[in-house]
Amino acid sequence: MSTTTKEMDNYQLGIHRLGRITSAIIVIALVAVPLVMTIKSGIKIDIGTTVKGFIGIFSLMGILTFVEFFSYAPLLGAGGLYLSFITGNTINMKLPAAMSSVKLAGVEQGSREAEVISLIAVAVSSLVTVVILTLGMIGMSFLLPIMQSPQLQPAFANLMPALLGALATPMFFKDKTAIKAASVPSLIAMAISLGIGFAAFAQMTSLAMPIFMAIAVAWRYVLYKSDLKKAEKA
Repeated sequence: MSTTTKEMDNYQLGIHRLGRITSAIIVIALVAVPLVMTIKSGIKIDIGTTVKGFIGIFSLMGILTFVEFFSYAPLLGAGGLYLSFITGNTINMKLPAAMSSVKLAGVEQGSREAEVISLIAVAVSSLVTVVILTLGMIGMSFLLPIMQSPQLQPAFANLMPALLGALATPMFFKDKTAIKAASVPSLIAMAISLGIGFAAFAQMTSLAMPIFMAIAVAWRYVLYKSDLKKAEKA
């Protein structure tokens, strides 16, 4: 085993150990806040209502979290995934920051170098978010009227398409295979979005993500078999 490989293995072990510890601390802290507030206020916990609420939320967020784990892990790496799930706002902030950083560094997506760069990008993005939120809370009375102005509302409403478009467009122009692979899933998604409306389609995220992942894999397999047949004829 080379020194580099050994160091990377130690790095991975350290990341998973630290990730599990910090994740456990976050879970305990999240549960502790409402628990302490309930005890201090003397409010009795209705177990039946709590279980019903948990089942309702878990039926939606449980599926979404499961899908997100397998979707984001190859892009963020272990360290980036731990940190993203702890700090939140993965798809809006952490994932674009990680993908852009890996691309600017010129390393292969999914490589060991990309995993380290992704972790650094997510960490910096988290720190920037904390700083911006802190400044926002301090100056909220001045910023809130501006952010809620009718002139800026269209910008906030289209934040997600803008981010995805900025990330997807360079990839499509750079790699023709990516255009073919994304064509069918994208066309189906656009047709559904136009048919039922973007707002309604956005509410189906937990259901739509696994379905479109399956569609993307199936369509990529069709392209793969087609490429094999062309190679055999050539």
